[in-house]
Amino acid sequence: MDSSLSIVVPCYNEAENIPVVFPPLLAFAKERGWRVIAVDDGSRDDTRALLLKMQEDAPHLSVLHHKLNRGYGAATKTGLRAVETEFAITIDADGQHRLEDVEKCFRRIVETDADLVVGERVNNESGGYRTLGKWVIRTFASMLLSLPVRDLNSGMKCYRMSEAVSYLDLCPDTMAFSDVILLLMVNDRKLVSRTEIEVAPRLAGRSTIGTRTALVTLAEILNLAILLRPMTTFFRISLFFFLLGLGWGAFIYFRARIINSASVMLILLSAVSFILGLLGEQLAQIRKTLARQKNGR
Repeated sequence: MDSSLSIVVPCYNEAENIPVVFPPLLAFAKERGWRVIAVDDGSRDDTRALLLKMQEDAPHLSVLHHKLNRGYGAATKTGLRAVETEFAITIDADGQHRLEDVEKCFRRIVETDADLVVGERVNNESGGYRTLGKWVIRTFASMLLSLPVRDLNSGMKCYRMSEAVSYLDLCPDTMAFSDVILLLMVNDRKLVSRTEIEVAPRLAGRSTIGTRTALVTLAEILNLAILLRPMTTFFRISLFFFLLGLGWGAFIYFRARIINSASVMLILLSAVSFILGLLGEQLAQIRKTLARQKNGR
């Protein structure tokens, strides 16, 4: 038996899906000697009770619980912190992920010696609205880093825990967790790989992902930009204001032979932005160093 993998499943109001998703998952994991960690994120239905009932006949299932709903990222971090194996994979509790793809991702991380493997969805029919949102997020993230994968927010990710654990404190408690931990590892030049997976429609219940999720994710990535690349971010802002002030000042000067106060203010704003970038660069290094020290790295 291979006991080096834990399957982490965040759950929120999934009482309709638990009886369908978990029995085959538990049997699949038991055959391979794997552990399953289910995290009930303050569900208001019978999710926790159903999981605890299943735990009675499945010693390889651990059930963790949040008293209040704290978010997908918080539930995922709780599950990952409880992992004792070398590798961990996250999957959704709504039945969208196939068990054969769990094994596929695990095999990929072992064969490539990667630090993170992303299950990249090849048949993800999210609809035009959500597809546009994902494109905006991916494009925005690509402005910061060269990305080795396209599906940033895939719920199926396989982690080498010795590397992933040091990033948990830097990740948000929201749905943006999936995007942010990937960007953090790419930024630190960890080996990130991908493998194609297929997803099925949600079995029951409603997804909590919507416009607010996309806006929160964009905000988290902007926060991440200031954390990871403050000099790059503020330099671009500084350059924009400098060119705008210079262009506007030149236009006014050649027309009226005066130095416009607005152009001076824009150039001063450019200088302030550049200085903020320098300060941000120092603070970012301090924050990342403290986070690694906290995790013993």
